[in-house]
Amino acid sequence: MGIAVRLILPYGKKPLTTDLSMHIHCYSLTAFLLAMALSIVGATEPVIDPLASEKKLVTQRLTEKPDTVILAVDGMCCRTCAIGIGKKACLLEFVDTEALPPKGVAVDRINSLLTVSVKQGKNIDVASLVKAIRKAGYSPVRFYQLLEGKKLTFETIDAIKKK
Repeated sequence: MGIAVRLILPYGKKPLTTDLSMHIHCYSLTAFLLAMALSIVGATEPVIDPLASEKKLVTQRLTEKPDTVILAVDGMCCRTCAIGIGKKACLLEFVDTEALPPKGVAVDRINSLLTVSVKQGKNIDVASLVKAIRKAGYSPVRFYQLLEGKKLTFETIDAIKKK
């Protein structure tokens, strides 16, 4: 069994149909097939994490301030966002209102990140934090924290389903 190939010859000569198994040495065929396989494998784009730069920034900030958590929040665009979110978040039992001005919450509107300071020894209630942010009119989408001060963990926050 061979592979039929139509060869186009230069200078207007008639096309020639031939059987590759007769004219190509075994090594050449192997090299040809290997090159084809590599070109197919190489054609796929490497998988790039779209959150890589956000994760890098979050890791840096959490390392600098280990008693904090960070949320990626959609809809934050001005200082008023910080006031609205701060008013809701500072009421939560685990938020350390003295650690970060104002009221334990810092808003990075350029990167859409919300940093929340956590009281030492207190457990973080992610659900109540998400609820407070939503009450302020914003949509939290990811929650980040460092486990044991080393490993970055994050969870995606489900959007509210419209009724």
